[in-house]
Amino acid sequence: MKKETAFWLVLTIFAFLFSSLLMWQTFSYDSATSSMLIAPKAWSDFGAHIPLIRSFSLGQNFPPESPLFPGLPIHYHFLFYFLVGMLEKAGLRLDLALNIPSIVGLSALIVLIAVLTKKLFSRLSVAAIAVVLFCFNSSLSCIRFFEKHPFSIHTLQDIVTNSAFPAFGPWDGGLVSAFWTMNIYTNQRHLGLSYALVLGVIVAILSVSKKSYIQRSLTSCGIALCMATLLFLNQAAALVAAIWLLWIFFIRKESRFPLVIAAVLALPSLILYTKIVGSSGAITFDPGYLVRAPLTVTSITAFWWQNLGLSLVMIPFGFILAPKKVKLLFSIPMLALCIAPNLWRFSPDMINNHKFFNFFIIMGNMLTAYGLIKIFDWLKKSSYKIIHILAYWIIGLLVFILTFSGVIDLFPIFNETKMALPDVQSNPDIQFFLNNTKPTDVILNSTWFYHPASLAGRKIFSGYTYFTWSYGYDQTKRERQQKTIYEATSKESACRLLRTYNISYIELANTPEQFIKPNYLLLQNEFVEIYKNTQTGTRVYDVAASCTPYETAH
Repeated sequence: MKKETAFWLVLTIFAFLFSSLLMWQTFSYDSATSSMLIAPKAWSDFGAHIPLIRSFSLGQNFPPESPLFPGLPIHYHFLFYFLVGMLEKAGLRLDLALNIPSIVGLSALIVLIAVLTKKLFSRLSVAAIAVVLFCFNSSLSCIRFFEKHPFSIHTLQDIVTNSAFPAFGPWDGGLVSAFWTMNIYTNQRHLGLSYALVLGVIVAILSVSKKSYIQRSLTSCGIALCMATLLFLNQAAALVAAIWLLWIFFIRKESRFPLVIAAVLALPSLILYTKIVGSSGAITFDPGYLVRAPLTVTSITAFWWQNLGLSLVMIPFGFILAPKKVKLLFSIPMLALCIAPNLWRFSPDMINNHKFFNFFIIMGNMLTAYGLIKIFDWLKKSSYKIIHILAYWIIGLLVFILTFSGVIDLFPIFNETKMALPDVQSNPDIQFFLNNTKPTDVILNSTWFYHPASLAGRKIFSGYTYFTWSYGYDQTKRERQQKTIYEATSKESACRLLRTYNISYIELANTPEQFIKPNYLLLQNEFVEIYKNTQTGTRVYDVAASCTPYETAH
């Protein structure tokens, strides 16, 4: 077997095994208890993703709306979770339906990192190092680890058994953000596939030749399909791809015709996107990203030194050494990905800008890897044998420094004990909503997270505050409406509001969210109760059976 063939075979196997381990470790299913098993670090994100999946597999959700904020076009990129929902609807168990495309997406990303790196630098060694740098981040979270676990003879055991990320900014109050670990790919399952498609279109357009009309035509169709997919798969990734393709259009004459055709072919998908996906809000000038105020050169440098570590030096170092064609290719897109998300907020929550930085780091790792190999080459040119030996040690040390935090950050994913979430077969509340309500019904909910109606594929009137706000919905207004209905003083006013908001059922828990103060007497005396779970305390009231036409009209 040729060396290069062996490299790609080993890389593909590694990508599949590494991705599988990550995905199955964070989400699986216990058939014996009919429970989803979710890693605690994924609990929050999956609180939005599973209701979205179930709105497609068990509910009816087209044109798509957020199952946590019905009544308006969806603001979130939904395509990945639509695919998962369709797989579950086709008969796959939920963990298989979610993990299979997640594994495929992350595996494809890892392989395509190597493919593009090899294409740009013509060295398998550079490609291999770029993959390693992707899997193990270069932040300085290791410093936080040793603050909590002082160096000792037990350090190796401390690392291997650690179950908590040493740095998890901004939530832990530290400078090192939580978005550089592989946790970002296990929680936001669409991200790996999104970035894989971006790399795919870059590889495709860089491979196009003037000589082959068929190749140019196929490339145009492939890029158009990828861009159309990215619009609904990940809006940030679609923007990243557009930035790279637009720059390539200007610097490579042979790419212009295929890109023009691709743009024309992708135009209908853009029109469709504007019709069915709502805006999450205007792009806002908000400099600093997550840097602590006051914004100064020192505070900005300190923040990115903590978050990028040695990569802050190695990325520009690799860029300086890179071939002219690579410099030209990387220059403007990398500047845009570095500067724009540091100056503007692209969604209501500044945290979401991490998606631009994540891709910047992926591409930056390629430059870092090239810089490391160039250092190795220089050392190997020495006439002294001792320098030849030191070359391996020096590069090994640099790679160690660049990946040590990433190694530490990997074990908390593997060491988590998953939390069980009872599913349809083991939760009578979910069974009730699934069997006694229509797929299009909207449920007025008194609790947020993993609501039984959501797990049955039904839409709840108002989901968890952070989700609805960060997606760009008017969360304050919706929660005020929710509160007004529950606290209504008359049946007539409650019914009028329920019909105005197209609510079919009222759910009431023993312990509703704290901001809701339900009028229990009104609900119990004036509304028709159709379900009560004496163990959980959940009650459900039927709006149609309770509200007469007169009451809903006045």
